[in-house]
Amino acid sequence: MTNYLLPILFVLAFILNATGQQNLEDQIAKEPVFTEDFVDETYGITHYEPLNLALNGDSVRMKRGYAVNGWIEDFYTNGKMIHRGYYVEGQLKIYKNFYPNGAIEREFTNIDNFRAKLTVYYDDGTIKSQVKYVEGSPKLWIDYYPNGKMKYYEEYNKRLMYHVAKRFYYEDETPSSLMELTHKRKLNYSFNEYYPGGGKKTKGNLIYNKDTYDYQRIGTWVYYNADGSQNREEKYVDGKVK
Repeated sequence: MTNYLLPILFVLAFILNATGQQNLEDQIAKEPVFTEDFVDETYGITHYEPLNLALNGDSVRMKRGYAVNGWIEDFYTNGKMIHRGYYVEGQLKIYKNFYPNGAIEREFTNIDNFRAKLTVYYDDGTIKSQVKYVEGSPKLWIDYYPNGKMKYYEEYNKRLMYHVAKRFYYEDETPSSLMELTHKRKLNYSFNEYYPGGGKKTKGNLIYNKDTYDYQRIGTWVYYNADGSQNREEKYVDGKVK
């Protein structure tokens, strides 16, 4: 009897092992297919951001059930590279992404355990964004128009508690609105808003409220018409019109 059962048990063991292996493979996440439409028109290639520990990403890249380590490269269906990154326990430390035409889309580098920097590009090589991070939060963020002119500038103090400056620009790099820290101890700010062409639109002052983590209007705010004439004035106390 025993001699007859052995082949049957062997076959059953083989089937169970194959089934278990198939179930394990089904549980392992499949790598995406990188086609040209994988690049978002607004945000670019953000597929790898959840793997970036320095940006508070909490995902881990796995291969055959294990966290990957070392240099990993991914490619578009046209054969060109989309990503090259250095992984430690499945999370990114350094990486570059590329457009389907081969131009670099972004590059990220950890400066040390606390600081990192990111540069994002348009597909013609023009810089789109520059960001400096401290402990996962942006301390300095600059955006550019496709023509290379500055579009946006935002800077926080060293402890990332309040703004040092926040500026918006038109495509010719003339200012749209400017918020500037004028008194560090009192956390007072000047605010100026402009029409296209440079005419003053709004002028006033702000104060940062540490209790509400908000910027409140204070004092007299003046509003102007496009022709430069004054439209009206408003007086503020604690962020409300007096």
